[in-house]
Amino acid sequence: MRVTHPFHPLSGRQFVCVGERYNRYGTRLLLRVDEEHVCSVPRQWTDVVAPDPEGVIGEGRALLRVADLLELAGLVSHLLEQMRRAQARKGNKTADVKPNAPPTEKRRSEHARDRGKA
Repeated sequence: MRVTHPFHPLSGRQFVCVGERYNRYGTRLLLRVDEEHVCSVPRQWTDVVAPDPEGVIGEGRALLRVADLLELAGLVSHLLEQMRRAQARKGNKTADVKPNAPPTEKRRSEHARDRGKA
């Protein structure tokens, strides 16, 4: 079987499939690269799966499919929301600090030392 994904470093090369692996993202094929190495590649990145119609119609001119762009936009939106929540939590933690807290022993000694040098 041949790796067909245009950005994969092994693109265009043909390999023997020695197995399949399943995870939450789908099926991955185990391709024997050489006597010592096996590479895990998504099925859709090989010629096992029929070529994507968008790629065929566009003759490979588009870097990403519309579905890929929509998925990317969703991921970016999710990450931005996580960042906003983290910033809000961070802001809440600093709001709990009392601005007029009594000085600690360390700050007292530093203050006394600084006054003596002046």
